[in-house]
Amino acid sequence: MARRLRATGEWRRLAEYGASLSREQLLGEPELGYAYAAASRRLGDVARALALAVQVEPAARRRGDRRLAAEVVNLVGNLLFESGRAEEAEQRFAELLDYASEQEDEEFTARASNNLGVLANVRGRRDLALTYYQRALAAYQRLGNLLGLAQTHYNLGLSYRDLGFPGDADAHFLRAVEYGGAEEDGDGAEPPARRWSEDVIANAETERALLRAQSGDGTLAEWMARRALGRFERMGDPVGVAHATRVLAAAARASGRDDLAIARLDEALSIARDHADPLLRADVQRDRGLLLRDAGKPADAREALLDAAEGFDVMGAAAEAVAMRAIAAGLEG
Repeated sequence: MARRLRATGEWRRLAEYGASLSREQLLGEPELGYAYAAASRRLGDVARALALAVQVEPAARRRGDRRLAAEVVNLVGNLLFESGRAEEAEQRFAELLDYASEQEDEEFTARASNNLGVLANVRGRRDLALTYYQRALAAYQRLGNLLGLAQTHYNLGLSYRDLGFPGDADAHFLRAVEYGGAEEDGDGAEPPARRWSEDVIANAETERALLRAQSGDGTLAEWMARRALGRFERMGDPVGVAHATRVLAAAARASGRDDLAIARLDEALSIARDHADPLLRADVQRDRGLLLRDAGKPADAREALLDAAEGFDVMGAAAEAVAMRAIAAGLEG
């Protein structure tokens, strides 16, 4: 039953089922523990998911289930990253990449490379991130894995966006949507593929909407972000909802509706606080701080910018943290 619920993306039902089981049951059958931890993560309960996943890992190793153990290591790495423990996350992803290379496992080589690329990009090491993504692309191409290609093109879009190449970024986001759609609509596509395809499509559409808002096209950005928001709501993904809401705020600002923008950012911030996502919170607080500064509210702006700086520090995004503190210092007095 847990496999079926996970395959169809019924995260809330899976979390409820996992909560009904004892610790002995979850660790006695580590795949159940892994499924419950994965569902908890999808619902934004990162602390619960991490606490369980670190217990499931040795149970999976004792079973001699190498693939499940690798899945759990990947999950633990993602949860550590989402908890703001970037160095520990990097260690786990590097461990996974070593394992995958030793076993000549193309899938986990690609997944570990993608995750290491995300970490490098957040830390401002763009060239290293691109190197990891190229390795992931090569592995997914050899596997013919369309969903993996979609996720990697999405990650490449983030890097090119951060490098200041919006045209290249948009091209990669569009490739992510195209590959995700091909997987989603493919003959005989299984429910898990359709579910993960919708996830990467929603994320890529959100980023494409943000690019439109940054270029000043608030109307198109609003339409694109609302479409992505609908996908996140259908999936029951609160963090995705918060990201899309943040982009809707950018769309409102591009259209000159600053009051609506701040209301939307406040909504996104509330979700980020409830689900302990330090990077999301930092992004939202940066946007709030800049908007409040421009609205002539320096004290509130400074508070938001310093909170953003703390979040970027936690994630290892040193350049962003320095920039936020510099802007906040200019608002003193």
